[in-house]
Amino acid sequence: MPPPYGVGSLGIIVGDSPDKITFGNETDFAELSISDLTILRYWAFAGTNSPAEVSVPGLSIEVDPNMGSADYATLIYLPDTSTGPSAPDPRLPNTWQQYDAGAAGSQWYATGATGVLINCTLASPCSFDELKAALPDAVITLSLGFSMDTAFIGAIDGLQVNNTVYDFGPLGTRKLAVAP
Repeated sequence: MPPPYGVGSLGIIVGDSPDKITFGNETDFAELSISDLTILRYWAFAGTNSPAEVSVPGLSIEVDPNMGSADYATLIYLPDTSTGPSAPDPRLPNTWQQYDAGAAGSQWYATGATGVLINCTLASPCSFDELKAALPDAVITLSLGFSMDTAFIGAIDGLQVNNTVYDFGPLGTRKLAVAP
């Protein structure tokens, strides 16, 4: 099945725990305010060699929360516990499916003291709208990217951040402007 954009995608293979993979962009998003993120979507393909329960990589955003004494936190989208329209239902293997990390039904959490301070932790996740409301002055400091820490064989393509789609292909990543 061809990827949603172009002729290639970002292939990802992760073994069993404690293996983990992270792939991010440290230049395009630096100093972008979290409150300015209006669209966060991507396509994922979980191959046949993935676990029986389809699990896909989530988004990770490294930020300065500009709140309390913490100057660093990671905001993490949980696609496997998000519900529609944020995540497809059902999640299917061998099929490109779109995840909308900013839509209703999204599940996010903030790491460390920030998560506890805003009551948005892994044990008690919140929606993206709730996260943005709780962190109105947060800015991206290091990267926005994908992370996976369970067994996975698949791919990612078409990361959309606001009005730009990042198409992963055999010659690298290209930016595509999309209408608002």
